[in-house]
Amino acid sequence: MKFHVSAIALGCIALLSGCGGGGGGSTDGSAEQTISFQLPFSGQALIGVPPNSATTTLKASASSGGAVTFTSNTPDICSVNGDQLTLLKLGECSVTATQAGSNGYAPVSQRQIFVVPKNPQQITAFPHPGWQPLDSTPVQLSATFSSGLPAKFTSKTPAICSVSGNTMTKLANGMCIVIAEQEGNDYYLPALTSATDAVSVGMAKFMQKDIPIGTEKPAKLNFLTGYKDNDNTNEGLIGHLGNQWWCDSCDRAVGDGGSSYTFTATSDKAPEAWWTSRASFQIFGPGLVDDDLVSNDGYRTGVKDTIFSKPLTAPKGLMIEVQGAMHFNLAQNPEWYGSANNKFNVELFLGHFAQKDGKSCAVTLKSTVQPTAAAATDYSLSLKDKFTVSESCGLSGLDAWNEIHSYPLVEIKISAVQANAQVANAASKYQTQFKLTGPIYFQ
Repeated sequence: MKFHVSAIALGCIALLSGCGGGGGGSTDGSAEQTISFQLPFSGQALIGVPPNSATTTLKASASSGGAVTFTSNTPDICSVNGDQLTLLKLGECSVTATQAGSNGYAPVSQRQIFVVPKNPQQITAFPHPGWQPLDSTPVQLSATFSSGLPAKFTSKTPAICSVSGNTMTKLANGMCIVIAEQEGNDYYLPALTSATDAVSVGMAKFMQKDIPIGTEKPAKLNFLTGYKDNDNTNEGLIGHLGNQWWCDSCDRAVGDGGSSYTFTATSDKAPEAWWTSRASFQIFGPGLVDDDLVSNDGYRTGVKDTIFSKPLTAPKGLMIEVQGAMHFNLAQNPEWYGSANNKFNVELFLGHFAQKDGKSCAVTLKSTVQPTAAAATDYSLSLKDKFTVSESCGLSGLDAWNEIHSYPLVEIKISAVQANAQVANAASKYQTQFKLTGPIYFQ
């Protein structure tokens, strides 16, 4: 258990008489001595939560060099056993350090008061229920606080939605605003959106969910709006394994005034199994740069892979807060579309990192799409229904919907489930081609 001395305790050091400190004088000619009472606490002052108790070691020394003993003046709040101080409940803990006097020194004592406040708590999960149709179906809310205490939900828009317990009822079209709070107890401070301390202010946005109902739609968030050149979108990088510098059978082209991007993988013969990995490309999120990736030395030095070198320390990628679907327009070459397996994968790499196999691993969501035409087609993939966790990085209990709304999206990878190995074009080449047109956005 970790502690900090409070401001009151610091005041007791400076003003001993005001805090009941003892002096070192005598009337029998004994020499004066003083006690140096070292601050026993460092860090945040926390009270123990049953069944755990908060214990620390008291330290004090007398100028005479004699042994110092400790006594609790408030045994119902804190107890002392030797030099061990145990906090039993909230309040002002008063401890006296005493040197009984010896070798010509007069007795001396000094009292300190330690005020140990409650534990802070933070919200750790508040899943967004997403856009809701205006109907009579109740919406179940859930939120988790670090204290483990239950959440209290309140509607800030009672004309749009009401809340009873953890159930939200939809009343009208509009933006329903729900807050999750925790009022605290004898051991934890409250976590309230109205609190003014820095921690609570920082948490406030995570304790509020704006839930669109009926005709109210969430804002459109662009992952990319267009393409500067073969290697860059307007917002970030475009990459393939190795950023494509080594792939002599891959071709990229930006067209239509920067509004489309075409990626083509070509083989002179029916591709072997390894060929599938080349029929894929990555688009990195806003703010991501080459230094955010790590060299894949297991394949080729300097080649960039989709493994991130470390958790991102600056705001990067796209934070999806309420949006419920991914939208994009994609076309395939007719030969690949006409092959036996023309499905493609859409993978979302998140800024949720964990160590796996000695590397920093990004939690990844995946959706496999069955195309409906070779020509340019608008696709809309529900984040709630179409994506599953494909890479958990060794973590457990992950939910795709919660993940995409809790961590920034840092990369989108589009790949062929199976590269075209069946249908050759007029030049007797086997091609697997993607063409993205327009923005990739979430709404």
